[in-house]
Amino acid sequence: MKFKIVFIALYLLGFNALSQDQYDRIFETANGHYKAGEYDSAKLAYAEILNNGVESFELFYNLGNTYFKNGNVPAAILYYERALKLKPTDKDVKHNLMVVNGFITDKIEPIEEVILTRWWRSSALSLGQDGWAWLFLLLVTITCGGIAGYFLARSRDWKQLGFFTAIISVVFSTISLSLGFESKRISETDFGVVFSPSVNVKSAPEMSATVQFVMHEGLKVQIIEEEDNWLRIRLTDGNTGWVSDQSIELI
Repeated sequence: MKFKIVFIALYLLGFNALSQDQYDRIFETANGHYKAGEYDSAKLAYAEILNNGVESFELFYNLGNTYFKNGNVPAAILYYERALKLKPTDKDVKHNLMVVNGFITDKIEPIEEVILTRWWRSSALSLGQDGWAWLFLLLVTITCGGIAGYFLARSRDWKQLGFFTAIISVVFSTISLSLGFESKRISETDFGVVFSPSVNVKSAPEMSATVQFVMHEGLKVQIIEEEDNWLRIRLTDGNTGWVSDQSIELI
């Protein structure tokens, strides 16, 4: 697997106990342990950074690699998923997730999505909330410019240009706004990874409830409801049920 070696920018400077030099030193040390095959030491060094409040794609990605090399499949999937949440289009982490998912027990056949739905979702993730927000603001600005041009221009050609520019910008700004909301909805959907070797999925949030099916460690699930110490989960094939929150680690 490709291993990313980059420095973490200390964007939380002033909110953490360590200085930027200390972060860089620890990150370099962790990378050195990883390259030397000292995965336990690398994991501890990365965890030290994580425990001080820093989260980044590179840190999650490297932790995923470290846990995978150490044979901890659920933890590897967890950190790859956390990395993917920060960079949904990254090819390396997608590839690594595909590889490590080959080691889990449960092979779930997802419900087939309509092509248009799949395209809409991938488009929403391509820029993320911030990207679509900035594009929306740009298009609104262009719309205002087109309207101003229509009313202020003296020639018919310039008025037509302003009119059609405003109309086209309104259409695309509406699309960008919708994609921004879709990206927000996707990012706010809660998912988790099964960490227990096997989990009985119940029909209700109580120990005496009927067992509907069994899940195994490493499986990614959607969290759709929470009640006391229970989580209602949904699999990609549409099956739902209740499990103890102790068996799931949130992404």
